[in-house]
Amino acid sequence: MYLRLELSWLLLMTIGVHAGPLQWGQVSDDAQWVAHFDFEGLRQTSFYKEVSEELLQQYISEAETEIKRSSGIDITIDSVLSVTAFGKSANKAPDEDGILMMEITPTLKTIAMDWLWNSHGAKPNELPVSVSKIDAAIEYLYSIDGEILIAADTNSNHLCIGRNKELIIHFINILGTQKQRGAAKRQFKDYPSPIGTMAYIAIANTFDGAQLPAQQAKILQMSKGASMAAGESNENIFLKLLLSTEGSGASLQIQRVLAGVQAVAMLNAKQPEWFPVLQAIDIRNEDQRVWVDWNMSLQNATNFIHALQGSTK
Repeated sequence: MYLRLELSWLLLMTIGVHAGPLQWGQVSDDAQWVAHFDFEGLRQTSFYKEVSEELLQQYISEAETEIKRSSGIDITIDSVLSVTAFGKSANKAPDEDGILMMEITPTLKTIAMDWLWNSHGAKPNELPVSVSKIDAAIEYLYSIDGEILIAADTNSNHLCIGRNKELIIHFINILGTQKQRGAAKRQFKDYPSPIGTMAYIAIANTFDGAQLPAQQAKILQMSKGASMAAGESNENIFLKLLLSTEGSGASLQIQRVLAGVQAVAMLNAKQPEWFPVLQAIDIRNEDQRVWVDWNMSLQNATNFIHALQGSTK
């Protein structure tokens, strides 16, 4: 169950608690980006309960069917509690030192481990992927198609996925009862996550060489870092974006670009429900930072989703 801690961000940073169940001890100290999605927390929100049955169940069922078709594993999406990822590169190229950690239910962990154990060494064409055991000394460490490594922690319900064997072994060993102190949180101290956050993404480095489309690069290459948080708090849906810049001139340019995008979006709004929701986006320029706050009531958020779907409630 998602626990709403009514504490300041400073106190949260001090004790090492973050959005949802994320523990900073699970993040590499030299990580340049981190992303966290608290799916179990999301499922507790009023917004999810409002729209999931009508709008999401079809997609969830299709995803579960595809998982079963491609892997032979019969699982439910609700079995995934949270996902945490971090890496050392903001480029589009695969991050060899990137790590993805999935917190899952004990039932799903058992299913996944049984599947890996029974699948490794299978004959060609028996499975859609090739599964092989990497190290006989490590109980749960497997390779998928010779590229992606997957390991399971014996002391907690986590799977650890990545390409770097040494890192995989290191982080799977700290996912259990003993965790690092979490020095990595200092790397992202300038990118706070609001109370109620279900999704959090932060990039601490510059965006040079990120190979982004021109319009995005125009914005991001003027910034030192960014964070985005989405969630539900006080019966409101929120989306918050923070861009920190090298100087006040850059933050002013970013504000103007984003305000222009907002104005164009309102002019091109296809349905009446869109306009007040888009108008509610607050873009501010303050002390070499650009803050974008998008707060919607549950009713407006639901109406907006229905408008995007081309339906009315």
